[in-house]
Amino acid sequence: MTLPLSATITIKDQKPDDSGLKEVTPDGGRIIFDNKDQKDYRLRLRNTATQSIIDLLLPAKGQTIVLINKDDEFMYDILNVALSASAVVGGSTVAMAGTGGGPIKN
Repeated sequence: MTLPLSATITIKDQKPDDSGLKEVTPDGGRIIFDNKDQKDYRLRLRNTATQSIIDLLLPAKGQTIVLINKDDEFMYDILNVALSASAVVGGSTVAMAGTGGGPIKN
């Protein structure tokens, strides 16, 4: 089976249209997060192997494109842009309002 070059996840009302598995080719594969809302969001990517976290801006009425490398796999969350002081405790992030999905991999 040939994997697609890209996959799109549409965000509306801070929720992804499909929170299931998205898989794209490791040869330049892209996941496109398409925000239909009038509000910016924090796109949080969580690497399932290393437990590392990357936060990106998902602009209002805009897109953020994530490139996928060979053997990448991550989960994602759609969060409010601003993190309140109560959201971070001892260097660890606790639950915040938002929705998520995944895994995304090649």
